[in-house]
Amino acid sequence: MSLDLLTSPLLQRDDLVHAFTTRAGGVSEGPYASLNMTRSRGDSADHVATNRTRVRQALGLDYLAFAIQVHGKAVVRVDDAPRGDQAAGEADAMITDRPGIGLVCQTADCTPILLFDPKRRAVAAIHSGWRSTVLDIVGETVAAMQREYASEPGDLIAAIGPSISAANYRVGPEVVARFEAVFADSSGILSARDGEGGAQLDVGEACRRQLVASGVRAERIERSQLCTYAEETRLFSARRSHHRGQSGVFGGQAGIIGLR
Repeated sequence: MSLDLLTSPLLQRDDLVHAFTTRAGGVSEGPYASLNMTRSRGDSADHVATNRTRVRQALGLDYLAFAIQVHGKAVVRVDDAPRGDQAAGEADAMITDRPGIGLVCQTADCTPILLFDPKRRAVAAIHSGWRSTVLDIVGETVAAMQREYASEPGDLIAAIGPSISAANYRVGPEVVARFEAVFADSSGILSARDGEGGAQLDVGEACRRQLVASGVRAERIERSQLCTYAEETRLFSARRSHHRGQSGVFGGQAGIIGLR
């Protein structure tokens, strides 16, 4: 089975490589079938290594850089090629201006975001679950690109990859309260509260608004409408696995971006 890599028209450039992976084209088996990019949930390390190599080679990158994702707001600058399997750091976003290094954000319902500055030639990969979203990992990353590379937010191009849709993502009253505290207008991000105080949550829309609030122009942002929960044959989903009694047993896709 060949790789099924998703791309954004906004990021189709000769000097840039990017993709959002799907389930197709790997060697993993069972609940991890087939292009699982994540090591942390029980899949064979050899299978994951093969999957990652296939993606790296397909994209023409020299290296893939991974971070230890902790649902926080830390941003790591990647200046050197990874040493073996060593992570770039404990963070949920990475930035670089070094060609040949593909920054990888791993997801299985959370929102992957890829950023590109065509003027300063710098890129970022962001993993934004609900916790990182209320901490504004998006704003932290844009600020880091400004600080490290003199990027102007208005020059940035952003692609938001597949994530879980509001229709399939109910959260409890505690999470609702966190989003209401961050977003003065949460309509379109949160549905009306249900009888138990919970609501349907659209994390991808929240991230899109944070990009705009950080100075990224709306017309330079593209968001995938694919839902990880709904697209069972194409995408991994943590919540779908949980609902089927397999909590913690699932694969993960990735958003990847790098300079040629």
